[in-house]
Amino acid sequence: MEDAEQGTGPHAKLLSQAKRHRKLAEAAWSPQRAREKEDLRFQVPEHQWTEDAKKARMPSMDGGVPIPARPMLSISRIAQPIQMVLNQERAAHLGVSIQPLSADAEQETAAILEGIYRRIERDSQAHIARSWAFKRAVQCGMGAYRVSTCYDDTSDDKTDQKIEIQRILHQEAVYFDPSATKPDFSDGNFAFVAEWMAIEDFKKQFPETDIPEADSEEWASLLGSGGEEPAWVRGAGEKAAVLVLEYFYKIKKAEEYVSPNAPEKRRQLEVVEVRRALLAGAEVLEDVKWNGKLIPLIPDFGNELLPFDEERRWSGIITDAKDPQRAYNMAFSSAIEIAALEPKAPWLGYAEQFEGYEKEWQQSNTRSMPILRHKVVRDGVSGQVLPPPQRAQIDSNRLGVSMSLLQMADQGLQAATSTYDPALGRTSSRERSGKAITALQQQGEEGNSHFMHNLADISMNYEARVILDLIPVIYDRPGRIARTLSEEDKSDTVMLNARFVKGPDGRPMPAPEPGAAPAVPGPGMGGPMGAPVQGGGLQAAPPPPPEPKIYDLRKGTYSVAISIGKTRQSALQEGAEEIQQILQAMPNLAPIILPTYMRFRDFPGAKELAELLTKVRDKQFPGLGDPKEGERPTVEQAMAKASALEEQMGQMGQAIEQMTKALETEQVKQQAVMQKAQMEAEAGMAKAQLEAETKIRIAEGTQQSRTELESIKATLAEVLAAIKMGHESKEAEADREQEALMKTVDIVVPPFTGPNEVPLEEEKEV
Repeated sequence: MEDAEQGTGPHAKLLSQAKRHRKLAEAAWSPQRAREKEDLRFQVPEHQWTEDAKKARMPSMDGGVPIPARPMLSISRIAQPIQMVLNQERAAHLGVSIQPLSADAEQETAAILEGIYRRIERDSQAHIARSWAFKRAVQCGMGAYRVSTCYDDTSDDKTDQKIEIQRILHQEAVYFDPSATKPDFSDGNFAFVAEWMAIEDFKKQFPETDIPEADSEEWASLLGSGGEEPAWVRGAGEKAAVLVLEYFYKIKKAEEYVSPNAPEKRRQLEVVEVRRALLAGAEVLEDVKWNGKLIPLIPDFGNELLPFDEERRWSGIITDAKDPQRAYNMAFSSAIEIAALEPKAPWLGYAEQFEGYEKEWQQSNTRSMPILRHKVVRDGVSGQVLPPPQRAQIDSNRLGVSMSLLQMADQGLQAATSTYDPALGRTSSRERSGKAITALQQQGEEGNSHFMHNLADISMNYEARVILDLIPVIYDRPGRIARTLSEEDKSDTVMLNARFVKGPDGRPMPAPEPGAAPAVPGPGMGGPMGAPVQGGGLQAAPPPPPEPKIYDLRKGTYSVAISIGKTRQSALQEGAEEIQQILQAMPNLAPIILPTYMRFRDFPGAKELAELLTKVRDKQFPGLGDPKEGERPTVEQAMAKASALEEQMGQMGQAIEQMTKALETEQVKQQAVMQKAQMEAEAGMAKAQLEAETKIRIAEGTQQSRTELESIKATLAEVLAAIKMGHESKEAEADREQEALMKTVDIVVPPFTGPNEVPLEEEKEV
């Protein structure tokens, strides 16, 4: 220990760094801690009066006459608004939604992470830790809670750990790095949690330390002289305690990243390692690596003010309500003081009237006197009897001023706490409408909604990041059975980081490796479909095995989102109203919807009635309920499923028949279209053929006419030659006859008319 103090021990560097960080944090947070302490002190009604006001109202002596103490009442008007905000947080449904972010992240794995997160919340009673920090943030501006790890005794491997969300009793002992700029202090480099431990408990937990005994001279020397105690030990004897600092700090290293797609692209990455050390005085009790990359201390804030003097400030409801509360207490006390003077009003009379009865008149303001006697006194001039003593009239104007001040103070309190009369249960004649009152109440809730949004958007968002950072490390063992919780509070079990299937009992079991031979059916097990089995008869083939699943939590990056849902009471009421509207619109659905409707009711017996109605619905409509995973269907469910399949097959048959008819009609249409096209094609072909034949016939007729003409010409030539040769003597006569014949005989080729009435050209006269 001496070496560490002198800076030569193995932990000298760590101790020096921790000492420097602690001084820096305490100096920066000291003004805020002082304001928080004053606000928390103000929550106790008896501490709402200032010391000067208390001294002014204490009893005193004036000229030897005792003056009694004045009333000093404390009517805490800030307790109700604070409690309303706290109740809003307790009744709200804060949900964590996890979505895949990177390419190797999966939606099913995100759902499993959500289930594990809900299990962590329920098992560690996270709502207690959050509400404790939220209460301090609402009252004085800042609170804190933590995420921790411990061994999981419910796991099949007792070395497995689990994550817990824990509260911090003394939240003023949490110090964050004042150089952090983010609202959740996630960019801070260190954080402290200080805890005073009794010397006996400290010795049991750390038996090898050099801390002296509480009754030793060395301990007395540590306490110092003059009653001054050092910062890490206090008290003596049974009250002796040691201050243990839980010190989280970051070690940052730079690594070069080379792009796998473009080696020329490079950048410097910052690798962060978080370490956790336990310090007591000048001794390091522990220094280990934390499992995550984020400091697991979660801050919760109220209203953060804008810095104006290089100092950050956070305030709560009490901060702004202190002055109106003091004015309210003073006005209330003054009104009570004035009203208390009414039965103590002084008596006005002549001195002679009280002679001999002084004690009776003095006790008349403190006792109920049945008779008050006085002497008769006459006027010295007229001799008339003077009137008896009478009480002096109290100035009621003073009471009116106090009542006005009381009303103004009440308005100031409502403005400071953003809680107005409707939210407090006080309504006027103008606000008798239910919708108007609800709107005003919601307005009051919105006035303090920033406390809830800070818890959800800042604190729980950082909490979710811390837990998601820890889950792959804490739940890393392949084959570990983890319990999940659905949004409807239904429990389930899954196997992590290994292939698994659900067994007959619904619990996960290791799945066979890919490519492994299936299990061979044993005696009495069914063979292939339709195959005979022992005992005769046929048995259907068993259903195919379920598809193996694997949830590798070590792969992928996931993002978080925090939602603030309606309170359970509001959700039940809204759900019941909507289902009731459906039942009114469609009463024939009552047997089906009533079981669900009863689940939204919260009167005694509603749950049992919902279960009873569910059984009735399952018998009447067995097809609506499917067996859970790993459970065998009931006879009613099997029959309903068979009936549904039969009905489905009938519907499919009708659909096929309709499709067949439609196809037949369509085929007729197609055939007509094809026939028309074929006829048009044939007509076109016939037309083309006819035109071709016509042309051929025209050509043939022309050629035949020409041939016949040539034949006639040849015949005539032969006749003429014969006539010339046989009748030489008659040459002249023949010449004349021939000439006459040529003149009188005309040879004409008759015209040819084809199928298309195409006329042939006429031959010229020969």
